[in-house]
Amino acid sequence: MSKESYRDKVALVTGGSRGIGFASASKLAELGYDIAICSRNTGELEGAAEKVKLKGVQCFFKEVDVSEEPQIISFVKDTNHVLGRIDILVNNVGVQLNKPFLELTFAEWRNVLTVNLDSYFLFCKHVGRYMIEQNSGKIINISSVLSKFALPGRAPYSVSKAGIEALTRVLASEWARYNILVNAIAPGHIDTELVRRDIKKGLLDEKTMKERSVLSRIGKTEEVGAVVAFLASNKSSYITGQTIVVDGGFSVRK
Repeated sequence: MSKESYRDKVALVTGGSRGIGFASASKLAELGYDIAICSRNTGELEGAAEKVKLKGVQCFFKEVDVSEEPQIISFVKDTNHVLGRIDILVNNVGVQLNKPFLELTFAEWRNVLTVNLDSYFLFCKHVGRYMIEQNSGKIINISSVLSKFALPGRAPYSVSKAGIEALTRVLASEWARYNILVNAIAPGHIDTELVRRDIKKGLLDEKTMKERSVLSRIGKTEEVGAVVAFLASNKSSYITGQTIVVDGGFSVRK
């Protein structure tokens, strides 16, 4: 995949300062996409942007609270103004919560769904307007294998991820006439800061995680980023409405 094929095209990645988001932004930059990233940590954004720019592309960044629609609207408008267009949207931002169902407060439930699902709706809506106007675009939503598999204590997280996949299918059907392809990726256990934090807290067991994978290891962020890059490339032109599982065979075993 030559950089020239994607020169002057733009990818917006939410939660792009670290983890899967940063890996996705990096892989897209390697293809030649100019990049826009957001998160709630300006310091992390600055560091991530400098690394992305080393790949020879532009990188616009902005601190955004994705629970606030006006901030999302402003970031999308600024991205279009600074970089000229938006061709790819990677909805990646997310939070986790591990808590027994009856101990959940409504505020905790709402917070997970606000970040993990509502923000995807809002970014799709406001980026989608530009894509419809230019009659092209690709949306890549990061889901999880927990949209399909149940783990105790993960109710709001699993519900949010199942909602993402439903949204993906609906938009793929609704926006196909505008040449907009919409797909999702469902990672399994990936070596991110959030996963490492849960391992340290005893909420996840690394040995069990590795045993559950038929590859006997935890995935790398770059391996998810590579699938994002594929879906953003011309090679995925006949794929829409799908969820691609990247879990090292986690879902093969019962």
